[in-house]
Amino acid sequence: MSEQTAQNGNDPIIICRDVHKWYGQFHVLRGIDMDVRKGEVVVIFGPSGSGKSTFIRTINRLEEHQRGQIIVDGIELT
Repeated sequence: MSEQTAQNGNDPIIICRDVHKWYGQFHVLRGIDMDVRKGEVVVIFGPSGSGKSTFIRTINRLEEHQRGQIIVDGIELT
């Protein structure tokens, strides 16, 4: 990442690509893609049981995702 790009905040600080999560046979996250850049405000909404909290918990490593890629500040979460 170039210094100018980092200063402009153009590069995402959170990158999610094709994120999947299962609880047994229940597929709760299906191919989620998301980029969040510094200074952005993101709203995740949906009905009860749609996977909102599970998705956030995978980003902050309270839950493991089974497939896909999550990168936070350049560090891939596995």
